[in-house]
Amino acid sequence: MNKIQEIFRTFRENRPNIEMPLAEAQANLGRFNNIVLYGAGSSGIAVLYFLRRIGIEPRFFLDSDLKKQGNFCEGVEILEPTTARERITGNVLVLVCINTDGKRYCKSFDEALRAGGHHAVHQKLADAGYDHVIDYTFFRHCFELFQNEQYNAPSCSDIDLMLAHEAEIEKTYDLLSDPLSKEVFEKILRFRLLDDTLSVPTMPQDNQYFEPEFYKPRFDAVFIDCGAFDGISARTFFRVNGDSFAGYYGLEPDAANFQRLSAYADTLAPNMREKMHIREAAAWKKKSPLKLYALQGPGSFVANDIGTDNVQGVRIDQLGAENVTFLKMNIEGSEKEALAGARAMICRDKPLLAIAGYHRTEDFWEIPLQIHAMREDYALHLRSYMNHISFVCYAD
Repeated sequence: MNKIQEIFRTFRENRPNIEMPLAEAQANLGRFNNIVLYGAGSSGIAVLYFLRRIGIEPRFFLDSDLKKQGNFCEGVEILEPTTARERITGNVLVLVCINTDGKRYCKSFDEALRAGGHHAVHQKLADAGYDHVIDYTFFRHCFELFQNEQYNAPSCSDIDLMLAHEAEIEKTYDLLSDPLSKEVFEKILRFRLLDDTLSVPTMPQDNQYFEPEFYKPRFDAVFIDCGAFDGISARTFFRVNGDSFAGYYGLEPDAANFQRLSAYADTLAPNMREKMHIREAAAWKKKSPLKLYALQGPGSFVANDIGTDNVQGVRIDQLGAENVTFLKMNIEGSEKEALAGARAMICRDKPLLAIAGYHRTEDFWEIPLQIHAMREDYALHLRSYMNHISFVCYAD
């Protein structure tokens, strides 16, 4: 029996001791007559829908982003945290919907309440008069709550989906090309199934996507940047690669983010700007109109059911980019569709790939397998940049 089989066997034997029954989660949440979500972003939206499925309707969102305050997120009003306290009466629980690095662990609901929630926002909420604060990730062992994930909540996995795909997970582990990748993969799996106090080997975030052991500067570099945001990866590209390159192709579907990207591109020297090709579009498996849930910042995601902004989906294969050397994706759960739309280019050019693999539970194994199916001569690697939450599949 190999390591992966042993992890699954141990989980199945110990599941009754690991799992939090849904009734227990409902009882703990039911102690409060007002549930408030802190963070009206992609994780907050996911948690909102998880709670609605079990009959719990949060009263408000709290968010420190001035642009969000006074608006509504999926029918729930978004308030400024401090002033909102006066409007929320009775017994209030704040669920912090920010993906944490997993370094604070509590065994019971009451212990988690005493710990006070995510370390980055706890003091702010306490000062505002919120006495009961807890991370939504406390409930990650309530497996029934997080089944059939609709939207992105990377800190809480669909465990039954993982059990159904044990063979694919084992195959992915076997395909990884270096000992560190196998260690990262194994520990993420253990974190999800057995021990969420476990630390995963983590790399400095400054190198994310441009990990020196994989990315090598080259004067003929052609970089396709999916999820270009405000130019953050372009800046890193120029810092690492220098101003001698052959082409940059940036795709960003969020209109507000694209404006920032365009403004950044306009600051570049003419000899660099003329080699930049940026589009307000989403990388997708085919050319088609899509609906985007635009957050006007990090986390915007394609959601044809609840998205409100129209955006064009485009195939990477049809961008006109030739001799591509590097393809990066962090597109909030659309990575598999975008890879499908890049198949011809990947088979032709074999660029270095850096693909976020954490937005959906199944990305953990499906993205490496999808890459391997396109070109079996890729060496596959895995590096984490935020414990179990943020990790990247590299292929070179």
